Amino acid sequence: MDGQVDAVAAGLAGFEAVCAADDLVLGVLVPALAEHELTVEHFRALRLLAAVDGATVGELAARTGTTPSSTTRLVDRLVERNLAYRRPAPGDRRSVLLTMSDTGRDVWESLVARLA
Repeated sequence: MDGQVDAVAAGLAGFEAVCAADDLVLGVLVPALAEHELTVEHFRALRLLAAVDGATVGELAARTGTTPSSTTRLVDRLVERNLAYRRPAPGDRRSVLLTMSDTGRDVWESLVARLA
């Protein structure tokens, strides 16, 4: 019986941690993103692009939790705003990588400074 109580307590602690993280997103992250007219999905994409030298739409979809078609629209918006650009993938002419632009890096660094 004690094992069940411990499991329930651990589950509640995890739930409370998720709720606290959600409060941080709503109270801290979203207002910082609004200063740059960005969404949480933009943030997730920029976070990945800041860490890698190019990412596929599939990799962005996995990171942002969106469908490939939604991710394509997200990529279009990032490119339109000059936050990222498309480039051919080395060794695969059919594949395209999204890479953070200098403007995107400036916005990302501004967000990091604001949220640090």
